[in-house]
Amino acid sequence: MAVQVFITRKFKQDKMSQANKLLMELRSMATLRKGYISGQTLVAADDPNKVVVISTWSSRQRWDDWQKDPKRVDFSQKMSDFLETPERSEVYLVGEKMAEWVDMA
Repeated sequence: MAVQVFITRKFKQDKMSQANKLLMELRSMATLRKGYISGQTLVAADDPNKVVVISTWSSRQRWDDWQKDPKRVDFSQKMSDFLETPERSEVYLVGEKMAEWVDMA
């Protein structure tokens, strides 16, 4: 089952240009990973230092594999120097599995 991953990062004000470069490099690497479907980067309208990256993966396992990849771990460590707060990621199921409270009849 596909998943969407929401990663929220709050960057230091004076570090956005370096952070943007790292985000583009990281996205480029992710697109080559098995299971990567798509990605989107959103910048908060009221806070240009807050960025949410949404990526879609073919399965939770594919995302977990990428999250643990040494190249991604290295990039995350480099990016942590530019962050005001630690990055936060959340994984959501896409598609088939519906919550019990959803009545589609």
